[in-house]
Amino acid sequence: MRKSIALITLIGLLTPLVSLAQPDLNGVFLRGSGAQGYPMSQWSAGKLPFTTAGQSQFDNNVPGKGPRQTMPALGNDPLGDANPPGLYRTLIYGRPWEFIQFDNRVVQIFEWGKHWRTIWIDGRDVPDVIVAGPYWYGYSVGEWENDTLVVKTVGLDGRAWMDEWGNQFSDFALIEERWRRVGDTLEMTITVNDPDLYREPWTSDTKIFNLQSPDTLNGELMEQIFAPIDEMEFNRRIRDPAASGPTGSN
Repeated sequence: MRKSIALITLIGLLTPLVSLAQPDLNGVFLRGSGAQGYPMSQWSAGKLPFTTAGQSQFDNNVPGKGPRQTMPALGNDPLGDANPPGLYRTLIYGRPWEFIQFDNRVVQIFEWGKHWRTIWIDGRDVPDVIVAGPYWYGYSVGEWENDTLVVKTVGLDGRAWMDEWGNQFSDFALIEERWRRVGDTLEMTITVNDPDLYREPWTSDTKIFNLQSPDTLNGELMEQIFAPIDEMEFNRRIRDPAASGPTGSN
């Protein structure tokens, strides 16, 4: 009888610890393909609710990829001058990244550009003022809602594009991410709250990231850095001549 009572007591003590444990997000992940046929953004199959200012900014961005693509040398993609891609363009791009999870933070390391960001999960609030920002990769605070990591990011640098197709956000955007692990995949959505550029908040389609085995090509992060010296040489040898035509007369 005493043993039964002791066992019941032990189970009662352990159960909250198990239920409160953080889901395991550790690993190297790569986004699955998608967005073919999307009208405006790699993030959403629907049209985006631009304000007048947002539509103007979208129209002024001339990308080298997507439905509005032109020759890269004729566009104004900030990557053409070796600027950082920024957080959300990196997330939507087809390169692997890694989650490393600690008790008080989750660190996300990106192969593309060899950058990282910290998601603080130590109970702090999202700051009202970002003194030293804005940042290319923002300032991120997260919390667990059951099995979902909910991340709010502020302090983003509005010069960055949100995707390869020329969508943007302003310096005052608040973007919420929801990350949920299902087996060997991560499900993720973003909700963009940015009254300067969008009439109302909008939520992306669900993006799926697949866990990469360590013994595969994408299972270990490599170095891919935007070095201006390399970008200038690429533009001179490949990008700019491609826009000029085979004879260079256009």
